[in-house]
Amino acid sequence: SEEDEEYLTFIEVFQQAMKGNFAKVYAKTEREKSPAFKKMVERLRAELNCCYDKLSFQQYLSDFLVRGGLNKPFNEKKIRILLLIKKIDWLELRIWSLLAIASYKPKKKVTEMDNDSFLKNQEVGEVYDESKS
Repeated sequence: SEEDEEYLTFIEVFQQAMKGNFAKVYAKTEREKSPAFKKMVERLRAELNCCYDKLSFQQYLSDFLVRGGLNKPFNEKKIRILLLIKKIDWLELRIWSLLAIASYKPKKKVTEMDNDSFLKNQEVGEVYDESKS
């Protein structure tokens, strides 16, 4: 259905922003040290759970998308995503954000990658989509 497509598009956009944010963390990390992927995911989950109303969630989400950098899925479907963010209850969208985190899988194990290969893995459009598996 169209509503299902909207939610799947939201997850794709959210996961692309995750990739951008994680890539920035890895780029700043020394080669010998590997930021703990699980800690980054847990921090993201905690930040989402700190949202206490519609405005705080929308502020967090917009900041998160901006920090994620270039987001091809968002740019391609921005009207659909913006209307979804506006019309859907913020608590429901927060749940979908948490589902995006839970279903996020990098193409390679993050702990086994160096910064350069991680950044190469962050090419726009490389969002893991379980529905295509």
